[in-house]
Amino acid sequence: MISSGLFVNLCIFSFFVSIMIAIRIFLLQRLAHKYKWMSGIYASIVSAILMVYSVTYQQITYDLRFLPLILTVLYFGYRAGAVAGITMAVCSIYLESHWLLTILILIFTFLFSLPLIRYRKQFSLLKQSLLCFFIHFIVHVLLTSYFWNTPIQSPFYSEIEYLVFGILGLGVAVATIEFYRKFYAVAEEAAYAGSDSCKDEEDSFFVRIMKKELEYTKEQLESFINHHMDAVIITDLEGRILRVNEAYEKVYGWKSHEVIGEKYYDIAGAFSEDVHENIKKTVAEKEAINRVEVVRARKDGSLVDLRITISPIFNGKDELVGLSGVCVDISEAKKAKEELDLLHRRLKESELKYRTLFEYANDAIYLLEIGSDHFPSRFVEVNEAGCKRLGYTREELLSMPCHDIIPRDSDIVQKTVEEIRNGNLSFTLQSQFTFKSGEIKKLEYSGKLFNIENKKVLLIVSRDRTEYLKTEELLQKSEKLAAVGQLATAIAHEIRNPLTAIKGFMQLLTEKASKEELTYMNIISSEIERIERITNEFMSVAKPQAVTFQSIDLQLLIQQVILLLQPQATMKNIFIELNSYGEMPFVYCESNQMKQVFINILKNAIEAMPSGGEIKVELRKKDNNHIHIQIIDEGVGISKERIKHLGEPFYSIKEDGIGLGLMICFNIIQQHQGTLSIDSEVNKGTSVEICLPLE
Repeated sequence: MISSGLFVNLCIFSFFVSIMIAIRIFLLQRLAHKYKWMSGIYASIVSAILMVYSVTYQQITYDLRFLPLILTVLYFGYRAGAVAGITMAVCSIYLESHWLLTILILIFTFLFSLPLIRYRKQFSLLKQSLLCFFIHFIVHVLLTSYFWNTPIQSPFYSEIEYLVFGILGLGVAVATIEFYRKFYAVAEEAAYAGSDSCKDEEDSFFVRIMKKELEYTKEQLESFINHHMDAVIITDLEGRILRVNEAYEKVYGWKSHEVIGEKYYDIAGAFSEDVHENIKKTVAEKEAINRVEVVRARKDGSLVDLRITISPIFNGKDELVGLSGVCVDISEAKKAKEELDLLHRRLKESELKYRTLFEYANDAIYLLEIGSDHFPSRFVEVNEAGCKRLGYTREELLSMPCHDIIPRDSDIVQKTVEEIRNGNLSFTLQSQFTFKSGEIKKLEYSGKLFNIENKKVLLIVSRDRTEYLKTEELLQKSEKLAAVGQLATAIAHEIRNPLTAIKGFMQLLTEKASKEELTYMNIISSEIERIERITNEFMSVAKPQAVTFQSIDLQLLIQQVILLLQPQATMKNIFIELNSYGEMPFVYCESNQMKQVFINILKNAIEAMPSGGEIKVELRKKDNNHIHIQIIDEGVGISKERIKHLGEPFYSIKEDGIGLGLMICFNIIQQHQGTLSIDSEVNKGTSVEICLPLE
């Protein structure tokens, strides 16, 4: 049905294949580097001519336009095939109305033919061409008959005819081209033979053309080898060196005349076994050894690091005739890589060291980003100690704005912003901060301002100074106590003894004094007793006396103290109330010292209430091991600034006080393993809390 049209296509196709071979024979070798591109264009021209002489049956066009494309891909590669395919698609757009079908068949034929690249060496060119055509035929049938749904009355016979003529056309073309290639190989051997029997043939025009091509190819190969920047070695199958280039002399130190004719592994020295194995492997497998890093010896015995590629060399009959090796000197690159690896390793070690110091430091460390307004905007990094101190996890701190954690109006932020605005890059400050837990701490923190990736950041190292300041305060108190002790010792020797003599003589004078003189004598005796009492307080501080602890009824002892001070309280219109909550156990203590404590505290409360009022004394059992005593007055109160100094030697808020009473109270409670705390508010009163162990 379509045989006559396809036969015309077959004749045209065969004619142009013959023309291509003729052009190839008489084409100057200097245009050989452009030959593949020209072949692609030539194949597209043939396809366009075949389209013009196509035959149409039942709206479907049949011709052999895809045969030139298949041959171009197989003989000249996929680049030349791509050129032919694109040009053929353009021609189809201009010559046909159903050009979209041609383009779809072209695309899918290319796609389904790609897997042949991997296995193409296992098949002859004829088989490869037939496989490609079968793939094209299946794509053609599917797209025309099923996807486009074209009505065909007898599709089977027309498609079979198209298949037969396609196979016939490929068979004729491949046979023609392969005959030419075989004939060319014979001519090439004849050109190299040089025998007398071939001299007449060499005079032929055909052999002269072949000889020109071979000479030009040889020139190109010589130029490539000589000017190659890496060492190039050509050997026979036994490893005998046939050719080396100038770069070989620079890399190995051997001159070309010193190594040509020698076996490569004979001059490799200690590495001869390795070289021999590489040559044997390449010869046996007939495949290249790519980019293997080795160490080789130079002529002077020094070692050089190389990256070698050994490739097999085949003749026109695909027979292995030699080996080529390319050796790249990688000594400098390897040395640079080792230095870079060493630098990376040192950087990693340094980073690990500083990361360890950062993470496990006892001080809190924060890295803060500073905004344009000089306020900290967010946390960039924080260590574990910083997370614990602020009461957040690291992830929470890095995701929250800084002002949500540390208020902008806090003292610590205000001081920091002031330093930044003043242009100070480094500073050390002290401040008090209330943390998330409600705990108040006194902090000393150092700041360092610098830039990271064009962002201003502040490194803060914060140290908790609360315990240090408490220790320092206790040290100052101990120094004052030592001074009091020294002063008390002096008083004992310089004041107490004269007082004893004065007291004795006053008793003698009292017996003989008149009534008027007796009044003055009593005043003198009262003041002497007051001096003696103050002296005794000094002595108790300087040299605490031995005490005897015993179990006593603390409630009864307090009642006795209240009874003792009741007249003084009544005179000032003060009522002292004792409240006991529950049954009070006995307390293991020294009764006289505890009596002195309660006398001092109650006397201070009475003296702080010039307008009268009520003093409450409350006792309660805190737990199974402690008893709690609270004394509450309604006096003038004490300011917060003065409370922290109470108990220090010689510090008193009374005009006639010497500042030893509360100090003695603190010392006595401390000796009993208890605690004493004072809370007061001006014009509202004072509360003294004492906690004592039961045993």
